[in-house]
Amino acid sequence: MRSGRRFRRGRLFLAGDAAHTYSPATGQGMNAGIQDAVNLGWKLGFATNGAGRGPAEGFDAEVLLGSYESERRAAARGRLVLTHAAFWAEASTGRFPAWLRAVAAPRAAPAFPVLLGRRRLVAEAVRVVSQLRVNYRRSPLSVEGTPPLRGAPRPGDRLPDATVGVAGAAGRLHAVLARPGVHLLLQRDAAPLPSGPWVTVLRLSNSPGRGLVAVRPDGHVGFRCAAADPVELTGWLALIGAAPSAPVGP
Repeated sequence: MRSGRRFRRGRLFLAGDAAHTYSPATGQGMNAGIQDAVNLGWKLGFATNGAGRGPAEGFDAEVLLGSYESERRAAARGRLVLTHAAFWAEASTGRFPAWLRAVAAPRAAPAFPVLLGRRRLVAEAVRVVSQLRVNYRRSPLSVEGTPPLRGAPRPGDRLPDATVGVAGAAGRLHAVLARPGVHLLLQRDAAPLPSGPWVTVLRLSNSPGRGLVAVRPDGHVGFRCAAADPVELTGWLALIGAAPSAPVGP
């Protein structure tokens, strides 16, 4: 069980088992590798899309690509702690883990049905083990607008699924977000915003308010704001290479 000291050097990126290896305990390896690929894939695509721009337009490919290592290496360290603890409890030959297996676990067994009956506790455990609780709150790509949108997932969090109303029809949020690219979710009374080649704008008719949530291609929130401010939003879109290109004069 180990993780690479670096996930990127120049144009070389490590992902999956090349970047980290886990114990089979809790089954973390495949999900982690897939999330590495999704995280890196959209950033490579957007870096290519913004290749003709520079810092003067708010885009720096180094910031975008560098965020892969900072986001996914932190996630890998968290997985290592979980899998190491599980493997230690299951297989270590030390006195304490042996006592846990031989004495503590049998004594605690009668409480398991009670714990499994607590739906919130079980749901939270499932989210942790399935990596739905992985977040990128400390990433340079996670931006809180002014004023912040309270009650919504924080920038860096994975956007949870929910029933939403879009274009007069009810549907599941994750199904609505299936189209590749960035999605701007406007609350019901938010000011209209333009879409673009990489940006889809959706208005949620069952969400009162004037705010917006910008969702990255990997399903994590990148930006949120209680007022649909086009200036702040454009700054965030430029940061990830998704802002519309400025028109070129004759």
